[in-house]
Amino acid sequence: MEVKEKIKKLLDQLNTGIYEKEEVMALALLSSIAGESIFLLGPPGVAKSLIARRLKYAYKDAKVFEYLMSRFSTPDEIFGPVSIKGLKDDKYVRITDNYLPTAEVVFLDEIWKAGPSIQNALLTILNEKKFRNGEKEIDVPMKALISASNELPEKEQGLEALWDRFLVRLVVGGIEDKEKFNKMIAMPSSLFDETDVSGITDDEYKEWSEKFDQIVIPENVFNVIQVIRNKIELHNQNDEDNKNQIYVSDRRWRKIVRLMRTSAFLNDRKEIDLMDCFLIMHCIWNEEEQKDTVWQFVRGAIEEHGYTFELDFDGIKEEIKELEKDIKKETEFVKDDRKEVLINTIEKYYEIQGLNKNDYYTGNKPTPLLISHSDYNLLSTTNVEINLRYYSSYYNSIRDDYDHSLRKGKNKFHVIIDNNEYKLKTKIDGEKIKKTRQPHKSVEETWDKQVSNLCETIDKWKNNLDNYRSKDLEHIRNNIFVNSDLAVVVEKSILSTSDMINKIEFEIKQVQKSYKDLKEEEKVIS
Repeated sequence: MEVKEKIKKLLDQLNTGIYEKEEVMALALLSSIAGESIFLLGPPGVAKSLIARRLKYAYKDAKVFEYLMSRFSTPDEIFGPVSIKGLKDDKYVRITDNYLPTAEVVFLDEIWKAGPSIQNALLTILNEKKFRNGEKEIDVPMKALISASNELPEKEQGLEALWDRFLVRLVVGGIEDKEKFNKMIAMPSSLFDETDVSGITDDEYKEWSEKFDQIVIPENVFNVIQVIRNKIELHNQNDEDNKNQIYVSDRRWRKIVRLMRTSAFLNDRKEIDLMDCFLIMHCIWNEEEQKDTVWQFVRGAIEEHGYTFELDFDGIKEEIKELEKDIKKETEFVKDDRKEVLINTIEKYYEIQGLNKNDYYTGNKPTPLLISHSDYNLLSTTNVEINLRYYSSYYNSIRDDYDHSLRKGKNKFHVIIDNNEYKLKTKIDGEKIKKTRQPHKSVEETWDKQVSNLCETIDKWKNNLDNYRSKDLEHIRNNIFVNSDLAVVVEKSILSTSDMINKIEFEIKQVQKSYKDLKEEEKVIS
């Protein structure tokens, strides 16, 4: 029987008669096989204890220790009473049989009520799976430690170290579905038969544990983890009052990766995939209010960066931009045939700018003076007397002004009148436009080579993404420990990455088309 088949069958058996807790049971089993502890947060009566008691059947002939903590709990009640016989021999040892140090499955309810002495001993057990009993240090065979409470540990009460040891943290609620709720309250108490459970043997547990470290961690998974870390760092920087900081130690990240490796192994895979990365969201929140923030971090990292880790989009876009600049520089030039010409203002007259006639008949409205073409053509460097005109709107005709002394100005657009220089009204004829020219053959060949290199990069990206697609999509909805609905996030990541690659490929082809289709003296359309 394959490992995955065995785990699926085991979970089906453990979940008998338990409704809407499949994910909790699956993660409790996963964390125990990974050698990690799990904390369940929720009100009384939502099956936290039931899950813990069922988990003991996941392991064949497992010894179980269960205890409800109170502030009056003593180390004797958890780790065993002190041996009277040992005291007579001047040895302080505990009788640990049937207590936590000899148990394989442990359930500690209301764990935060434990006193400092219990907490300290628990820390050593959780860290090293060791218990100091008198002069000897004994190995603790504990596979699963499940703790539960209806509250999180109080701050500044010395509980931070113990809280950090619980890798997986879940919020457990009551049954929401009406039909499932009715089934739960009506089901017989004897529905679950522990003799039917195909538990994990000690040999299997040991054999599996030795193989977890052989599970490959792909580069895209490393990238997702780094993106999440960056998001957490930015979140903490923006949390100026330090009230909502998210702290994830290096040790916790190492344990998270082992949890993901365990998931991959139990799903009959040789490497972690992006679906396993969703497990991270259960491991990095400290306050219940942070759960949504953490979920956004994990989802965003998978969706936006799950398959882009080796795709240097910024780099290739910069290459395309530089190629476009080079093409424009080589193939576009400005042709300027603009020139200034005199304007025929009225009939065959030029308008003198800045020299006006106050027309009496139009209420002394200033009217520009005019010079006829023929008079203008007679001008020389010597003054001549010329009668200037103006247009009278009252008479709707050209009228005489009086004689003025005129000669040529500094250029053909200027005249000197009564020793003052004036400019005649002009306009700009022609246009200044960008035009194209075909590149030299050798230059075009150089560009073709650049385009070819860019296309090779795109083809490599496509092949790599296709490899991920064929590898990941095959089992994307069959992860035992992750809700299959989350597969859409991974699928979206693949599709969006594919779209980005296709868009860049189109841009490259358009750049090549831009110089292949060039014609001589063609106007550039902006």
